[in-house]
Amino acid sequence: MQHYKVAVIIGRHQISHAGHELLKQRALEIADQVVIIIGSAFQARSPKNPFNWRERREMILSTLTEAEKQRVFCCPIRDYYNDEKWNAEVKRIVNEYSKQDIVLVGHKKVADKDTYYLDNFGNWAYIGIESIYKINASQIREIYFEAKDIDDSLASVNDLILPSVKQFLKAWRLKPEYSELVKEHRKLKQEKALWKNSPYDVIFSTADAIVKVNEHILLGKRKYYPGRGLWAIPGGFIEQHETILHATLRELKEETQIALSNKTILQGLKSVKVFDHPNRSYRGRFITHAHFFELSGEDVPDIQAADDLELVAWIPVKKLSCMEEQLFEDHYHILNQFLEIKNG
Repeated sequence: MQHYKVAVIIGRHQISHAGHELLKQRALEIADQVVIIIGSAFQARSPKNPFNWRERREMILSTLTEAEKQRVFCCPIRDYYNDEKWNAEVKRIVNEYSKQDIVLVGHKKVADKDTYYLDNFGNWAYIGIESIYKINASQIREIYFEAKDIDDSLASVNDLILPSVKQFLKAWRLKPEYSELVKEHRKLKQEKALWKNSPYDVIFSTADAIVKVNEHILLGKRKYYPGRGLWAIPGGFIEQHETILHATLRELKEETQIALSNKTILQGLKSVKVFDHPNRSYRGRFITHAHFFELSGEDVPDIQAADDLELVAWIPVKKLSCMEEQLFEDHYHILNQFLEIKNG
C-alpha cells in the first residue's frame, strides 16, 4: 500500500456519521497527516447547516483516539459559489501541510451531483471508498429535528452515528439554537409541501437591493422563518405584473421605507448581477437579481422597518467581515461581489 504525507477529506460533516468514519480510518492508514476540509464553514445556522465549523470539528475529533488526534487537522472553508475560487482555497489550505505526496480520499455518490468536486484535483492521487452504509445526511438531520424522544430517534440510526456523536447531539439539543432550528425546519417543510405536486421543477425569481451611502450598507433583520433574526439584503419575490427593476424598488421601499424617491435611487444604480448557484438557498431553487446602488451624500437617508423585517440599519462596510455567520443564506457572498469585503 502506497503511503502519503497528507490525506485530504472534504465534506460538510452535518452530521458526522459512519460514512465519514470510513474515510477517516482509510486516510489514517495511508498518510502521516489527515487534513479534513470542513465545507460551508461560516454559514449562518439553518436546518441544512445547523452546526458551526468548530462544533463539527468537535464531533469529528470525538471519534478519534488521542494518538489519532495528533495527526488530524480540521480546516474550515467558506462557500464561494465559484468552483475556481473554492478549488484554489482548498489547495492553499492543503499546501500549508504539504505540496507533494497528497492523496484525496472520498466517496463518489452516483446519484449525488454535490460530489463532483472530487474530480477537481487532478494533481493529487485519489482513493475512492465504497460505503457499506446507505446514508442520507439530510434524513439524519430530519430525524434529529423531528425527535420527540431523542434516545428513540437516535436509536433508529444507531448503526450510522458513533456513540460520541450521539452524546454531542443530545447535549446540543438543550441549547436554544436547537429549538429555533426545529421551528425553522417545520416552516421549510410546510413551504415545500405547497409545491410537492407541481408537475414541473419549481424555480423562484427574486430581486435584491444593495444600497450604499457613505461607506454604509442598508440591511434588515428578518422577522419570520426561515432565517428569523438573521441580517439580509432588502428584497423579495418578483410579481407577475412587474419588471425585475420595479420589483427591486418596490421591495426596497416596502421593507425599509427609505426616504428617497425612485428617481434618486435609480441615479445611483451602478451594476446588476445574477446569482443563480443551485445551492445558494436551502429553501429551494432561487435565482436572484441583485442591484447595487451607490448614493451620494454624507448623511444616510431615514429608514424604518416594515413588511418582513423587524429591524433595519445602516451597517458600516468595515463591519461586514465580522458578520458572515449572521447573514441569511448567501447574502455575505452577494455583498462581497460588490464590495470586495476583506475576509479574515
